[in-house]
Amino acid sequence: MRPYKLDPIIVVGCGRVGAELAISIDRQHHALAVMDANPRAFDRLSPEFKGRTVQGDALDQDALRRAGIEQARGLAAVTSSDSANIITARIARDIFHVEHVVARVYEPQRMPIYERLGLQAIASSSWGATRIEQLLLHPGLQSVYSAGNGEVQIYEITVPERWNGRRLSDLLPAGEALAVALARGGRAVLPGAASEIQAHDILQVSASSAGAAELRRLLNEARKG
Repeated sequence: MRPYKLDPIIVVGCGRVGAELAISIDRQHHALAVMDANPRAFDRLSPEFKGRTVQGDALDQDALRRAGIEQARGLAAVTSSDSANIITARIARDIFHVEHVVARVYEPQRMPIYERLGLQAIASSSWGATRIEQLLLHPGLQSVYSAGNGEVQIYEITVPERWNGRRLSDLLPAGEALAVALARGGRAVLPGAASEIQAHDILQVSASSAGAAELRRLLNEARKG
């Protein structure tokens, strides 16, 4: 039996994006449950899929419990209903206190609703599964762009709880890292050194190797604390 990583991930919705996301996460040996109200939706999963399938309504808290939400560290709401995705994401975040919650925006014009509720949301179906996977499984420091021979890279950080309310000037190594973008609720701004960050913000930072090493150290300390 292969060793599964603990603290399960739940994917709600087994359409095209949900199935792609579930298959990718399953291949990385994460404990995983996929929920859908339609049992035939699970036919989209590959024959090699080893995760659990749970038939049930995403708005049913008992069904979410059967999927393991009380132990889950991440949930992706990726149904074709924006209303279901919003409510499911809020249930996961506000009732069950799931650490990493991401919702798919099926109708892009509804993005402002997600923003007002402070939900991490992804709108593009072609790019969405990969992006959601990164937000669920790799919330630390990720390289998204490399310049030259890699001496300077742009990294993406999901701001941990312990950094909530901190100023960027207190966190970024002087001369080794520079904030280039800050996204909150799906909207991005150009931050300054005095900008205050909030938990679950998405921060992009340009950093040298030394700066990246220091950021990893700070992130590890924040998560251990």
